[in-house]
Amino acid sequence: MREWRSKRGAAFWTLVIALLAFALRLPLNDSVSPRWDEGWSVAHASLDLGELLRITAADVHPPLYYLWLKMWLALGGAEVFVARYSSVWAGVLGVPLAFVVVRRWLGASRPALFAAAAMALLPLAVYYGAVVRMYALVPAWVLLALYGALRARSAGWAAWLFAGGALGAMLTLYHAGWALAGMALVLLTRALLARDRVWMGRLLGGIGLAVIGYLPWLLYAVPQMWARVQQEGGRNVAQQLPLAYFLDLAVRNLALSEPSGDIALVALAAVLGSGWIAALIRRCRWAQPLLPLLMIAFTVLGVAFAARFWTFNARMVIGATPALALWLGWSLDRLAMLRREGALVAGVVLLVLHLPSYRITYAKSLEVFDPYDAHVYHAHIAPRAQPNDAVIFNVLSPAGFYALDRRADDPTWSYALTWDPVIEPRLAWEARVRALAQVHPRLWLVLYRGLAGQNGDLRGWMDSTFFPAYGAWDAAEGIFFGLYGTASPTHAVPLPVDGWENPRLISARTVAALPAGAVLPVALTWLAEAPVRTDYKVFVHALAPDGQLVAQHDAMPLNDLRPMTQWRAGEPVYDPHGLALPPTYRGALTVVIGLYDPNTGERLRTRSGADALALSQVQVNAP
Repeated sequence: MREWRSKRGAAFWTLVIALLAFALRLPLNDSVSPRWDEGWSVAHASLDLGELLRITAADVHPPLYYLWLKMWLALGGAEVFVARYSSVWAGVLGVPLAFVVVRRWLGASRPALFAAAAMALLPLAVYYGAVVRMYALVPAWVLLALYGALRARSAGWAAWLFAGGALGAMLTLYHAGWALAGMALVLLTRALLARDRVWMGRLLGGIGLAVIGYLPWLLYAVPQMWARVQQEGGRNVAQQLPLAYFLDLAVRNLALSEPSGDIALVALAAVLGSGWIAALIRRCRWAQPLLPLLMIAFTVLGVAFAARFWTFNARMVIGATPALALWLGWSLDRLAMLRREGALVAGVVLLVLHLPSYRITYAKSLEVFDPYDAHVYHAHIAPRAQPNDAVIFNVLSPAGFYALDRRADDPTWSYALTWDPVIEPRLAWEARVRALAQVHPRLWLVLYRGLAGQNGDLRGWMDSTFFPAYGAWDAAEGIFFGLYGTASPTHAVPLPVDGWENPRLISARTVAALPAGAVLPVALTWLAEAPVRTDYKVFVHALAPDGQLVAQHDAMPLNDLRPMTQWRAGEPVYDPHGLALPPTYRGALTVVIGLYDPNTGERLRTRSGADALALSQVQVNAP
């Protein structure tokens, strides 16, 4: 009866701690703007399965979380609260798992409750327990693997649980492998020293199953990751810092103690060390913390070593948080063996010293850089777009922000990745955009970081393939927004008898009719007989019969990419323009073109002295 009551009491307090963990992860769950990587997660999980796996292989994370999030968003919808809720539940799951693991490890409820409380309260676990990323899932997988490994000593089926937890962790975060390696080393050594061949065989069998399950993903992903490393030049020159620098970062971020300074880290080390002292005084098993110690040491060393070749982020050490919770549970229990008040005081001191860390936790400000506005994409596009448009993003994070803000009547979105962290081959994004153009009469292009890197290739290709109708820059965020018409001109226009001496218009194409709200395509070709001394802008106007301006597009040739002063004499220059017609206009239009100096506004006169030329008539019909 006493044992049953003890178990019931432990279950009750575990539930209380789990509710506390839930409450700690829930505040401000949707009031904080989505962070950059969260946008990536939402967009990435929205892709078709094949594209999801392809992009994942080129990225720095395995696919399991994105597959999980894809199912979650399909059920709950693309909203910040819904998306973050998946991580909240994953984070809370670590609490009961920590309890059952420590019960199996130490055979007692008190250290198990201490460990569960630590898992609920550790600032790093709380932080990522409400972020739309894979990190909240990692501790749960690691704890599941550890429970299976410990349970396998007495139950054969637990080897499968060990393998499943390990495989889940490795398919969620590559850096989870460090904690698993430390765990395996300690438990295999224990089995070897105990001469427990059955346990040894089950552990090795679980490791083999996990490796076999992981191998297909490695065979698929490693060639793409290697190609990316080769493309980026291999070793990260900017990170040639001593290993000790990254070791220090890893330890501090595991504890998330930086806001409190060294005192919080010293206090944590003191509590962990005092558990050993108490164990020696009570003459109990002092070597038990070698399990969490090796899991932490392997993670810290592995992440620090990898950082010298790639980069360092606090999230990389999340796989060691279960080990830290276990070690704290053990140490507080050993202190309680000496004096219960000692464990209470130690726990309260740690909590108070780490309270400043929760400012970062609830602001979600870790690894966030300004300038930053997640809503600028939808705010710019939605008022100007039509439902049948499509939006192309050069990186998935803004696509995710747009998806979170998107309403049912807003344009759909796609991508052509030309910016970090994943840059697609040109043939891949060209084919995807051409397929979109077959379905959508208007395409929006959103370039994060403007023309930097390979963004210029995408912008140049769009400008020369389709018909630019609008362009604007968000200077604060460094974003280019462009609208393009995808309908091609259907016939050549007879050139006017009058024209300009230099440059000379040598061909023009447009359409005879099009629906209201479409982009009117006008394809011009110019030729300079001699160097042009002024960077003239070309204006293309659509005028109603009464002379009212209905639509226009002004730009230097090729949407400002081919200024006239850079032309070579005798070189034909293609110059497409798009005129975004209002959806309410019906009737005839006259297409008029001209040239002007953007510095003075003065128009260049034709040979006969005209300041513009009427090019053709176009009929605008009902949609």
